Amino acid sequence: MKRILRNRGWQRPAAGLALLGTVVLSACSTAPQGESIQKSLEQTTAARQTVASVALAQVGDAYGAHMAGPSQFDDSGLAYYAYRQNGRALPRSLADQLDTGRPIPLSQAEPGDLVFFRVDSPDGRGRLTVGLIIDQNVAVVAIPGSKAQGGGVRRVALNGQYWSQRLVGVSRVLPDAPDASTGNS
Repeated sequence: MKRILRNRGWQRPAAGLALLGTVVLSACSTAPQGESIQKSLEQTTAARQTVASVALAQVGDAYGAHMAGPSQFDDSGLAYYAYRQNGRALPRSLADQLDTGRPIPLSQAEPGDLVFFRVDSPDGRGRLTVGLIIDQNVAVVAIPGSKAQGGGVRRVALNGQYWSQRLVGVSRVLPDAPDASTGNS
């Protein structure tokens, strides 16, 4: 996996590096589903709308290791499920999802793009996780743990301190949305 991240231009912390902080309810607070999300979904392609909407519909579902729905998800299982509900192919494993698509800056992210984070783990080493972009500042991520511990499928604020500090990269799998100003893709 280290090779994959390096080849894609992404940095990965050393395996023994202890990450600051822990996943707590305040760090994983959900982002409001406001006008910006609705606007983002209205201004993108039908495929992107469907993938993002399926991910949003899972918010509140439980985390389940090695699960890909319909009511329990791990992180890569959530992305896999959202793409499959749209008839799109996406590999099931996180390692394979890293190799899918092309890296893009967060500033160019659109609904349905994959976003990768390096998050804290109980062993202190951290682990890679994937979520789905919903709009410029919101992603949906399946977080390990029970709902009482802050786990499950959650909306997270990408511009919040916890998630912005753990961002590894964004990958574009679906075709670009047409440019609203020119009508071109």
